Amino acid sequence: MKNRDFWKKYRDMFLVTVLLAVFVGGIFGVGSMFEIGGSKLRTVILPGEQFNSSLVSPPNSTVQIEAAIKRPNDFAIYDFEVADQNTLILSRPENSYTGIKISMLKLDDNHVKDLATNTEYGVALSPDQEKMIFSEYRSAQAQRTTYEYDIKSGQRRKLANDNFYFRRYFGNDTYIGYDILVFRMIDLSTGKKRLLYSDEEIKNLVAKENHIPNPDEVWILPDSMEFSRDLQYFYALVGGDNKFMVYRFSVNDRNNVVAYTPADEIQQFRVLKNGDLLVQGIVNKVQGLFIYRNASKRFDLLMKSNIWSFDLNEDESRIAYFTVLENQKNELHMAYLEGGKLLSDTVVYRNIDNFVNLKWNGDNLFVVSSSMEKSEIYRFTFRAW
Repeated sequence: MKNRDFWKKYRDMFLVTVLLAVFVGGIFGVGSMFEIGGSKLRTVILPGEQFNSSLVSPPNSTVQIEAAIKRPNDFAIYDFEVADQNTLILSRPENSYTGIKISMLKLDDNHVKDLATNTEYGVALSPDQEKMIFSEYRSAQAQRTTYEYDIKSGQRRKLANDNFYFRRYFGNDTYIGYDILVFRMIDLSTGKKRLLYSDEEIKNLVAKENHIPNPDEVWILPDSMEFSRDLQYFYALVGGDNKFMVYRFSVNDRNNVVAYTPADEIQQFRVLKNGDLLVQGIVNKVQGLFIYRNASKRFDLLMKSNIWSFDLNEDESRIAYFTVLENQKNELHMAYLEGGKLLSDTVVYRNIDNFVNLKWNGDNLFVVSSSMEKSEIYRFTFRAW
């Protein structure tokens, strides 16, 4: 009875004491966890120029891969074009490796559909990515037929008197073709052709300007062709006398031909909105990526590296490139291009075997690798925040 009275008298005080002990023990217990882990708190001050506020980093300081897919195939791929984020146009070998065929690959269901067989290498894709041009040889004949193909409807339209072996859309309803002898512009709505420049005319011009005795030693690389944004000029890579040069040709004034400063070697170039060039090659015995400043007529080094291929997205804000390291390893990079500099250069993927090419489509970067019997397709989707 006395024990019961004692409990009633001091119960509340006892419960408060227990709860207080648990609370204080919890605080010291958490502290001991940090001590056991051996962690030491420290303050790290980040450079203020990396941020445009105290909390949010600017878009050009962060690279984020939102999604990535890798698709293995049991066939080889020679080259590809991107029709949209889900559709690729493939140039790949016939089953017997006796020719080339053009196929359409849908990434969402991995469906491959052959569009044409016994074709020439490569296709020309329109800027709106709705049509393409290719040539197909008739069975057991050397004669070829050229078609414009509507990607959405699957309808073909025969293009008469087309003997070009290289073509590039000049807008959505016109293309420029090269047949070794001449460059011509063709209006797809009317079929009308217009001579732009002859091969002989260009070789003579280049030989004269660069003091090359024999014009036949000058060569033209038509598949390097690029266009100005206003569609007033086309650009092509020419070479001779151990020099590589980009020439700008007017489509309306045959006397308006501009030669850019020569380089030791140019593998690839892109024309920027402001008329400057993004160039991959060797300048003054330095291999890397350069910007050619049109105003000052000089090359500025962006990055020294053994680059195999690069591509610039539509708004010229992002560049992707594939580089080979000294130990024969390779890396796929993405960087921002701003103010003539590369920012936030980031390794996206390493050691892609048998690299073929890479191309942008919106926020998606496509990369293809291939051997003679199999291939792999990568798609990286980027987001900046």
